[in-house]
Parts: sequence; C-alpha cells; structure tokens
Amino acid sequence: MSVREDIATDIVTKLSSITSPNIVLVTRNPFTVGSLASTQFPAVFVRTTDEDRQDFTQAGLREGIIEYEIVASVNADSSATSTNNNIDTKRNEIIEAICEKLEQDTTRNSKALHSEITRVQVDDGTAFPIGQATITYSVQYKYTRGTN
Repeated sequence: MSVREDIATDIVTKLSSITSPNIVLVTRNPFTVGSLASTQFPAVFVRTTDEDRQDFTQAGLREGIIEYEIVASVNADSSATSTNNNIDTKRNEIIEAICEKLEQDTTRNSKALHSEITRVQVDDGTAFPIGQATITYSVQYKYTRGTN
C-alpha cells in the first residue's frame, strides 16, 4: 500500500473511534445525506484531494503535502434521540471531536512528518435539519519515487 493510502486509512480508523459524539458512519465513499436515517448521524466522509510534490534529494526521495477533505454531517431532527437538537451545537461538537482526535497523532501512525487542520468551513444552514462542516487536513510526508 502507498504512504498516501496508509495515511487515509489511518484517518478513517481514528475518526471511527470517536465516541463523543458517537460517529455512526465513517467512509471514503460519498453518500447522499438525505438518504441517511436519523440514526445514521453523525456521518463522516473522508476523501483525498489536492497534493503538492517536490524532489527532496537526487536519491529519489520526494516530499508531498497532501490534503484530505473531511465532511462531517449532523442531524438536528427533533425526532432524533439526542437531548440537544441545536444544529450549531451539534456541528461544533463534531468539529471539535474530529480536531481533537486528529491532533492526538500528527504523524499519522509514523507515516507523516507533520499534519494539521488548515481550514474549517460550515454550511449556511439551508439544509436544516442537516448541518455539515468541511475540514481540510494537510499532511506533509516523504516517500521514495516509484514506490508511492
């Protein structure tokens, strides 16, 4: 498996272990939030996006900064089993939980040199009772040319 795939797998594994709030679904396959039942929230979609690469040495060692987009979806439906159905609170809770979990290991299981959250965007609320936050996560890593 490539280093970039190992990093993506690590992100999914770590996000799947979040218990407060209990993330029900973490996937690398896109989904339509409207087709999810209220019991399937919070749901998270992780995808690899852009990458900048450069030669690091003449020995074939390269460096890359790859971005992962983490889209977290929450549901403030009053029929949901939560006692707090404020959409902004639910969005903030999932953002904080994801950020805290990713900060626990900035080397992504020793596959990265450094990683950090570089941007958090939230939806405009027009899809209420569904709320979303998109987190951009940048990871700097090294690899040998021809092996990634």
